Amino acid sequence: MSTKSRPCEICKQPIEPERLEAVPETRLCTAHAKQIQKYGGEFLVAATQERTSKPGSLKVNYGGVNTSSVRNQEALAKLHDEYERAREAAKS
Repeated sequence: MSTKSRPCEICKQPIEPERLEAVPETRLCTAHAKQIQKYGGEFLVAATQERTSKPGSLKVNYGGVNTSSVRNQEALAKLHDEYERAREAAKS
C-alpha cells in the first residue's frame, strides 16, 4: 500500500491517501474529481471484445474484454480554466 501523496493538478492541495489507494493514476483531489464529471470525467475508457474463434468461422466465440483508459485532457483544461476564473472572481 503506497500512500505517497502528490498535489492535485488543479488546486495544488495534497490528494487524499484514500483516493490515491483507490485510483492510483489520479491527479485530482476528491472535490475536483467530482467537479470534472460534468465534462466527462478524468479518464476516457474504451473496451474491446476479444474474439477467440478462428478467422472466417461463422461460429462466433468471444473471450474477455480488454479495457484501456486515457486521461481526458480536454476536461482537465476546462476544469482548470473554471478554477482560475473562480479564483480571479474571488480576488475582485
